[in-house]
Amino acid sequence: MKFQSEVMDALRKGIGQDDTVIKWIQDILDVDYSTARRKMIGETKLSLEQFGQIIYNYPHILELAFKSILRPNTFITHYSSFRSRQELETYLKGIIKRFEAALKHNSVLKYVARDLPLFFFLADRRLAEFKISLWTNQLKGGGVQRLNIETYTLCWEVFRLYQHLSSVEIWNRNVLENQFQMIEWYCSLNSIDQYYRRDIYEIMEAKLLDYKDWSIKGQKSNGGKIDLLFTDFLTMNNGGMLESPNLRLLMTALSNANFVTFRDAGLCAHFNDEFELHQSYATSVTCCNELERERIFNGMLAYLRERRGD
Repeated sequence: MKFQSEVMDALRKGIGQDDTVIKWIQDILDVDYSTARRKMIGETKLSLEQFGQIIYNYPHILELAFKSILRPNTFITHYSSFRSRQELETYLKGIIKRFEAALKHNSVLKYVARDLPLFFFLADRRLAEFKISLWTNQLKGGGVQRLNIETYTLCWEVFRLYQHLSSVEIWNRNVLENQFQMIEWYCSLNSIDQYYRRDIYEIMEAKLLDYKDWSIKGQKSNGGKIDLLFTDFLTMNNGGMLESPNLRLLMTALSNANFVTFRDAGLCAHFNDEFELHQSYATSVTCCNELERERIFNGMLAYLRERRGD
């Protein structure tokens, strides 16, 4: 019963107080309130099948409950990879859930962008369609795949919540280069035509101007604060960490559309140390360094217009 007690303690940490946990168990296991309460306080045992139902509906329970018995440098994590619309929607719903929790905890997003960040592409339907077609390996064979309204609504909700979150973002100064090379490559393969290519560059220009405006004000459109920094080099992967006094959640990209999530205290601490080191030599352009901000953004915009053919 000791392990069951640890499971219930983990549910309290992740879900809420006793009554909330009891009602959650009641719903997940399809039992009455009294039975759920006895499971919660340890009067009756969870069956293996019931434990499986709890894990399925709240995978984070594994990390919380097993933490005390795991060997050093052994992690239980959440992995996301999508090659279909269903997998994509599951991934987006996961981000929405995490961002909603982060806003409740007044979390700050510490974000690293070796190339243009995820949120940049979710801000516009055509940008999202291009990036998602690339991620799902559909661009080369079938061209840009149109998003239905349900899927793009999820994209927009992620972007909306991001605009409410306060963030500290370190961008590579050459953040556009990788995107340019990809767009030009797929244009040469006729996966996209010259008109679509031009449209993409025009939208990217508009979004860059939004970020420039945010950096001038120190605030995103929906009120979240932003500190935007630029650096000449990055040794970190694309991704970020949500941080509050009671929450640290690390989200990083391994390759292409392969995303891993960690709550391990050691990994989060290592990310934070490296982030702060990069932050110490990066240049903030938020509410300061006006000349440097103009130079960086004007350079990116000029590069875009040159590629577009203006």
